[in-house]
Amino acid sequence: MIRTIIIENEKPHSDYLTAMLAKEFPEIEVMAICDSVPEGIRQIHSLQPQLIFLDVELPPYTGFDLLEKTSSLNYEVIFTTSYNQYAAKAFRFCALDFIEKPFGLDELKEAISRYKNMAATGSKKNIEALLYNARQKDKTFQKVGIPILGGLDFIMVSEIIRCQSTNNYTDFYLTGRRKITATKTLKWVDDLLHDHHFFRAHDSHLINLNHIKRYMKGGEGGVVELSEGQEVDISRRRKEEFLKILSELKMISNK
Repeated sequence: MIRTIIIENEKPHSDYLTAMLAKEFPEIEVMAICDSVPEGIRQIHSLQPQLIFLDVELPPYTGFDLLEKTSSLNYEVIFTTSYNQYAAKAFRFCALDFIEKPFGLDELKEAISRYKNMAATGSKKNIEALLYNARQKDKTFQKVGIPILGGLDFIMVSEIIRCQSTNNYTDFYLTGRRKITATKTLKWVDDLLHDHHFFRAHDSHLINLNHIKRYMKGGEGGVVELSEGQEVDISRRRKEEFLKILSELKMISNK
């Protein structure tokens, strides 16, 4: 049996989830249902669950407050949340699982299947990264979970100089002349890092705008020199957008 706690402050949602688990997942034992962060913390320490269904918004607290207070314990989390773009990106950034309310049986089955796969390796580092990111006011100091062969690498966003596609993989070129290879396409990486001042220079390259040292003539749309002497061409069709973004970020002047 999988020892489980539900932490949800809206009774219709907790009743719905409890009933669905009882009917469809006999291997899951719901040991407690909590409607507040303080009660959730007490029950986690008392019952030592393997799995927690955790609502993100638990006024006057959040699910993050609960994670902070129970970080010394080992459990896996499936976050449940009403649609919240910020929360969804935060979870995805740290490779953590969440389901949006209202959810159906298919979404719940997928989440529990992912939990069973995740439980074999543990997600403690993922949760630590999520809490670390929540404390950061500057996105460049956040950590991102990069899927690699055999697991995840957590790296600082500020360490990424550029990303280059290699078939269905992506090479990350990091400060200190390090490199890791992600088991994801460049499009997936672009979607993940888009709000962190990264720019798709052309079809095979994504660059960190915070690492630009110079923009020079050359190629079709110019060439940027990045940290550690790396150079990347800007495609002709992306040049105008590139210069507009640099202007908006006050990296160049239109005068």
